[in-house]
Amino acid sequence: MNFRIKMLTVMVVMLMLCTAPFALAQKMWEKVSESQWSATFSDVFFVDEQHGWIVGSNSTILHTTDGGMSWERQPSQPLPFDIELKKVRFLNPKLGWVVGDKGTVLKTTDGGQTWMKKNTGTSTALLAVTFVDEQHGWASGDGGFIISTANGGTTWTEQEIGTNNSIEGIYFVTPELGWAAGGGGTLLHTTDGGQNWQFQTSNTVQTLDSLFMLNESTGWAVGSGGAVVATVNGTEWAVQESHVPNSNGMPEPIWDVHFVDEKLGIAAAEFGVILRTTDGGTTWAPLSPRPVAARLQGVHVVNQNEAWVVGADATILHSSDGGHTWEIVSNSPSLQAVHFYTDRLGWAVGLSGTVLHTSDGGETWTPQKGGVFEFFGVGFVSETKGYIVGSNAALAETLDGGNTWADLSDPGDEGHGTAQRIKFDGIMSWRSAMGSYAMSFGSPTHAWAVGETGRIMHTSDGGQTWLGQDCDPMMTGAGFNNLYGVHFIDEKVGWVVGDAGTIIKTTDGGQTWMSMLQGPALKDAFVLNPQTVWVVGEQGAIMLSTDSGMVWTEQTVPTDANLNAILFLNENEGWAVGDNGTILRTADGGVTWLMQESPTMSHLQDIVKAPSGQLWAVGDATTIIRY
Repeated sequence: MNFRIKMLTVMVVMLMLCTAPFALAQKMWEKVSESQWSATFSDVFFVDEQHGWIVGSNSTILHTTDGGMSWERQPSQPLPFDIELKKVRFLNPKLGWVVGDKGTVLKTTDGGQTWMKKNTGTSTALLAVTFVDEQHGWASGDGGFIISTANGGTTWTEQEIGTNNSIEGIYFVTPELGWAAGGGGTLLHTTDGGQNWQFQTSNTVQTLDSLFMLNESTGWAVGSGGAVVATVNGTEWAVQESHVPNSNGMPEPIWDVHFVDEKLGIAAAEFGVILRTTDGGTTWAPLSPRPVAARLQGVHVVNQNEAWVVGADATILHSSDGGHTWEIVSNSPSLQAVHFYTDRLGWAVGLSGTVLHTSDGGETWTPQKGGVFEFFGVGFVSETKGYIVGSNAALAETLDGGNTWADLSDPGDEGHGTAQRIKFDGIMSWRSAMGSYAMSFGSPTHAWAVGETGRIMHTSDGGQTWLGQDCDPMMTGAGFNNLYGVHFIDEKVGWVVGDAGTIIKTTDGGQTWMSMLQGPALKDAFVLNPQTVWVVGEQGAIMLSTDSGMVWTEQTVPTDANLNAILFLNENEGWAVGDNGTILRTADGGVTWLMQESPTMSHLQDIVKAPSGQLWAVGDATTIIRY
């Protein structure tokens, strides 16, 4: 080999050696999925067929000028405060108002390009607003609160109404004639612009959360317990049968109602329930199947064909056939847990009954019909058999890889032990009605789920039966705290963490437990071996024990963000994820933790390792990232 070739070979080798660390250092987290919006939508209002607005949490205001074909955030620069916006009303495409928490009233005169915050003189949460013209408006809220304006919202005056019940809905049809509805079935009426309010009999004791008046005589109010009351003369109110489902053993609360005329009306309710009537409410019927399972909080019927519904999980639904069928424009529930059984087969679960499945290693994720409750834990014992746990004692089982899920629980149980495959005996029987916040399989046959007020249930037969376990027989208090994290390394050794720094361990499969209280609320645990345990929690807490929990050492971390999940690949390399897209990594067993570049600002709720070693994390706004 001549000198020139030798030198070239040496240079190539050196270049490879120099670039290899650089290439390795360039490995980064990448975003697979994230919603355009991360908010709970509270209300939707169209001033005509083209111009509409949606408001919600995080000071969110969305606007369309093309009948909902596209939605843009207003204003172009984020508002300089972060509050929950509750209601929006416009008189024309330019002039409108929004109300919300902390006494907030916003006004626009240019269609929402700019918003002016008005001084209301109160910090009371405002839940409803109504305007009859450019000058006369009213807003209502907590604690029997109504304020009015006669100058377009520049100044506001409190009105005396004679009750401390919250006023959830308010509607005026003229500057003099108005109604208000709220807690305890409260219905109020005024004929002088609110100088004097008189009580009307609503014929219900349920909280009325929304009120809509079609004209001076015809109107409806809806609320908790599936309540619907209606008037055809503006004075007397009659109960209408809503026929809402009882998903959790009680009638769903109805959050909003809107009519386009005296016949066609739509109501939005809990757990994705949409109610529809074509005879003024003489008969109401729930839509089946439900397009989503999220809480639906706002509805507006634009005309006989066009209707809109909004709600939690950035939900936007649109109907072009008068509410018969609905298109999902947006729906992005928070993902709470993720599990990969193989490198290709994975599941992510979350709020509003969300189940997503991948069969191609995470390249694509497709929804599976899981249920209507909040899901917090998922695990599979084979490619086809798996389990999900969640709120309202939810325990779902699949035997076909998630194509179908069967609910093994009884949402109306109320601690009576009616779910055949779930048993909490003796003084623990009431825990059968509690929800679960996490699940861990120590082996294909042994798993534990933990949750509300010390709930722990265990299966030793691969999920066929689940039995309650008492983690606090000595009544130290730990057994009444909410439990958020659980990790078992086999059929015997496992750890559980929860509120008030609760740390609980077992070395005999849950026959006996040892509990302690240590630090802030803890969200997750990772057991590396019987002696080495890591826990994470609120305010950037990371703690380590190397002697099976006898002594705990707090770690120094570069954040005070809440940490929600932790994972170790070996004794040295570990990861933790948390709020605001926080990702931490250690390469020296926790001696140092370093912030990692994150592709998201959404709260991250879980992190796992696929069999191949690839890392996955999930979180709010249907966020899925990988490393």
